[in-house]
Amino acid sequence: MPTNDDGHKKAETLRTFELRVYTLRTTEALDFYRRVVYPRHLNSFPLFGIQAHGFWIAKADAQPRLFALVSFAAGDEPGEIGPRYMQSTEFADDTRDFDGADIVGVESTILIPSTSSPLT
Repeated sequence: MPTNDDGHKKAETLRTFELRVYTLRTTEALDFYRRVVYPRHLNSFPLFGIQAHGFWIAKADAQPRLFALVSFAAGDEPGEIGPRYMQSTEFADDTRDFDGADIVGVESTILIPSTSSPLT
């Protein structure tokens, strides 16, 4: 696979990865979000070009947080797709019975695969 001068795989052939960290108000809200809401997203994400690679909680985390790794097709802009998805009827259906105010923080990090990364 071709690489840039900095040793990273060329972006035009790769998916764009995003690590999202959701901080929830309570462990009960986290449990509902990770066991009910996020699994619903697995059906609706592909309609928007989003691929889920996994979602996790941290062992012995001091805060109720969910870590999610998703990706987008090469050339797609997560900053455009995310808001479009969140305004959709699919998203509204996914989040039914969940109080969005229970998400008290969201951190987003766009990741660039290194040459030896198995995820591309």
